[in-house]
Amino acid sequence: MEEVYKKVANMIFFKEAFRFGAFRLKLHEKNPKAPLSPFYLNLRTEDNPANPGPLTKDDCDLIAKALWSVIQENNLPFGVIAGIPYAADPIITAIERVVLEARDLRIIKLSKEITKDKRRIIPLPGFEYREGEEVLLIDDLITKGHSKIEAIEAIKAGGSVVKNLVVLVDRLQGGQKQLKEAGYNLFACFTIMELLDYYKEVRMISEEKYQECVKYIENN
Repeated sequence: MEEVYKKVANMIFFKEAFRFGAFRLKLHEKNPKAPLSPFYLNLRTEDNPANPGPLTKDDCDLIAKALWSVIQENNLPFGVIAGIPYAADPIITAIERVVLEARDLRIIKLSKEITKDKRRIIPLPGFEYREGEEVLLIDDLITKGHSKIEAIEAIKAGGSVVKNLVVLVDRLQGGQKQLKEAGYNLFACFTIMELLDYYKEVRMISEEKYQECVKYIENN
């Protein structure tokens, strides 16, 4: 594991952004009978309007460096970067601050429209969409692909296109397959198994906890 990824993995663990227990996920909104997850990742900052988390500005800067490594390693083309609200907003700001500022590259932002019956991702006014421009989509993690595809549709409505998505963590619960079937490519700094393998290797978690999580991943 490269040094920047080790730093991010350690930060996630020691900030208790990786928690163990029995958790309901967003997927339970569509499938309430799904088994509870024995682990939960909260990669949000304390000012997140929906679900405050433990991360700071400096943590987001470190995540931005890891994501940029993935972008460079895979030579991903893009004209502009966008994040999925609201978890990715501080990460996008960090990418702009840490990486893009000296490169004269742009970001666009999305928002959420919340009504009594549903939530949907929409373009945020004030950002320039250019016809046919390729947007690289960023998020903190992926479980299923529904919100990612919803964000892609919002971007396409503005006239731009999406081919690739980059996340910090892939939970290995079908999101990559769903995106691939829809014609999009997913890249991740870590899979959840890579994180668990690392935590077990450096003795941050027990063999028992490791096996519990592996069993859940394999069956879901």
